[in-house]
Amino acid sequence: MVNFCFLHLEYGAQHRDRSLELLRMLRHHLANKVDTVSLVVVDNARAAAAEPLRDSEFGTGLLLPGDNANREFSGWDKGVSAVLSQGAEPDIWIFTNDTVAWNHAWSEQRIARFAGEIRHLGQHPGPWLFGEINAFPGSTQTPLGPLLEWVATYCFAMNGNMRQQLEKLSPDNALLDSLVRERFEPGGGLYSDEVDPGYADFISAWLVKDDGDPARQRRHKWSHEWHKATPLSPDNFDDLRMKARCCLSESMLSVRARQLGAEIRSPYDARNAREHIRRSAQFVSDKVWEKFLMRRLRQQHT
Repeated sequence: MVNFCFLHLEYGAQHRDRSLELLRMLRHHLANKVDTVSLVVVDNARAAAAEPLRDSEFGTGLLLPGDNANREFSGWDKGVSAVLSQGAEPDIWIFTNDTVAWNHAWSEQRIARFAGEIRHLGQHPGPWLFGEINAFPGSTQTPLGPLLEWVATYCFAMNGNMRQQLEKLSPDNALLDSLVRERFEPGGGLYSDEVDPGYADFISAWLVKDDGDPARQRRHKWSHEWHKATPLSPDNFDDLRMKARCCLSESMLSVRARQLGAEIRSPYDARNAREHIRRSAQFVSDKVWEKFLMRRLRQQHT
């Protein structure tokens, strides 16, 4: 028997139905009849007290007000504390945020693959971190150490061993504040001088539009940009500053996991030639389906 906890982070309930639809499918492919599954939804825009959340697939879960100090990461930590206050550490945690519903579209085959890999990793007692993996163009110096690739945190999983060793998903706010600028400065960017310039430029190329350097994204091998990317200005500095802290938190989560000796795995990992071919075909298929499904979802909301 495995104890799963689904911990979903949102900012307002506008994407909750679509998020829960995906999580129901993931639960269906992930959990057996003998397993226990709990659902906690943390709403970082919520001011009201916690209350039960009833869902046809999950039964009675919990809806909590969050902690927006570091957006989704501090919100997840608020949810973890609530879960642990009610009982023992779950065997496996599945963390998501509402980006999974609005900026991504998963086919059922992709969900089944994701679930299958989590079940496989669940047999491993050592610490592990699982999710889609993104790669830097080369070795990149993050504030906590060098990194080649990192786990995307819009939907990821880890076991209880990993969560206990990390203690918190969010780095300390004082550390994060030391790594970003306090106020807008023309030409100053988002990150402080404490952050490696190559890392700062790589993230900023995704986060901030710069019409004066049209080759910037191509230089960093970005094929896309953040869906809210805009030129940096006094008006949007505070919002982009907070997002820049989240980008730091995301990449440093993978650094911290590696430093703790974790296995870091992706649903598309392969260890031999035949498996490489099969997983590559699955990756292409999933991405094609995502583009098709996203187009259909957008059309439904226009």
